Amino acid sequence: MGTRSEGGAYTTPTEWKLWNQTKLSQSQFERLTAERLDAESKRLRDDVGTRVTSSRREVSQQFSTRIRDLQYWSTNLESKTAEVGSEIDALLQCQSQLQRMHHACGDPIAVVEQCLQLRERRSHVDRCLDEVQSSLHDELRTLRQGEMVLGRTVNEANEQIRLLRSAKFQLDRDLADKSKASEIDSTTAGLADSVVGDGRTPRLLSDLVHSSQINATVHFPWSTPGADLGGNDRNAGAITKANRQTTPTEWQSFTERNVQEASEQVHRSLQLRVTAMAVMQDIIRDTRSHANQVDQLFHDVIDRTKKALGALKSEHSAVCQQIQETEETASGLRAAIAAQDAPLGSAIQQLARRTARPNVEFCRDGVQDCLETRVDVVRTSLRQLQEKLSQAEASLRRLRQSKFDLEQEIAVKEATLRIDADHCMNALRRNMVLPQP
Repeated sequence: MGTRSEGGAYTTPTEWKLWNQTKLSQSQFERLTAERLDAESKRLRDDVGTRVTSSRREVSQQFSTRIRDLQYWSTNLESKTAEVGSEIDALLQCQSQLQRMHHACGDPIAVVEQCLQLRERRSHVDRCLDEVQSSLHDELRTLRQGEMVLGRTVNEANEQIRLLRSAKFQLDRDLADKSKASEIDSTTAGLADSVVGDGRTPRLLSDLVHSSQINATVHFPWSTPGADLGGNDRNAGAITKANRQTTPTEWQSFTERNVQEASEQVHRSLQLRVTAMAVMQDIIRDTRSHANQVDQLFHDVIDRTKKALGALKSEHSAVCQQIQETEETASGLRAAIAAQDAPLGSAIQQLARRTARPNVEFCRDGVQDCLETRVDVVRTSLRQLQEKLSQAEASLRRLRQSKFDLEQEIAVKEATLRIDADHCMNALRRNMVLPQP
């Protein structure tokens, strides 16, 4: 077979035929390839359109589901937030009652302490540990215990309010995030397929959003490996991790934990309010019971003291009357003793003169016997009168001492009455304000 030269040499028929067949075969191959490409491209366009449409429907369905989920949890969060807010208001009101009652315990405690201090001024036999004194100590102990319990309950209420506000803060932040996410998803779901402003088709997220605009702060405890999922570190703070996305399970668990924590705090707050009301009622009942008991005992002691004072005053009047009568008796005895001086002196003088009788005339006759008998009678009478006078004077001294003792006892009883009746009952306990919720 010959070759075709550049100078226009002729080819052989075989070369001509082979050349034409080769060109024809190449053309047919390219045409068939193009036909297959056209068919495949048409099928691909149809398939891409179908897949894009399907994915669009799926995206729309996912958006709808997501928005419904966001609305559902937002409704739950709003309801729980309102519940927590109402509970905070109720607990604040309860705390205010506790604080008022705790402050009100100071006045009755001061009254009881002042009563005890005043009763320490009682003197002599009236300074005894009677039932009033014991009841005042019991009342003071009850009031102080009530004040201590109220103070502890106020502190518990403060801590519970802090926990409720913390739970409400978590709910508010979660609700705000879900509201923002719902707004973003609602707006995003309505976007049609489009191109960016310069006519380019966006290929990557960076084509639309700069990396600095992506939220890199994630408020989830499970963002850190090994974090406690039981809730101890749930409020530890925001954990920063670039491009951290949560799973739907984590997303739902986070909100469920917020709602559960809020429910637990509301339940604890309810229990605390019930306990606080029971504590206040118990303290009111106990303080009123002790106050009524002390007041009744005060009335009993005052009545008993008044009766004793009346008896002492009556006896004092009788003693004074007896002193007057005994003084009169002593005066009469002194007068009777003085009245015997003349008869005694006369009889002694008569006997003395008769001793001057001379000789045998100095005899013991009847006159002598009568005069001596008279002297003995007068002296015996004087001795008896003097003994009675001594007895009367001794009795008078004892009566005066008894009068002095009675006056002291009367003064003691009057001082006790002033302390118990005037100072304690009328001035202090009458104006005693018991704790009120």
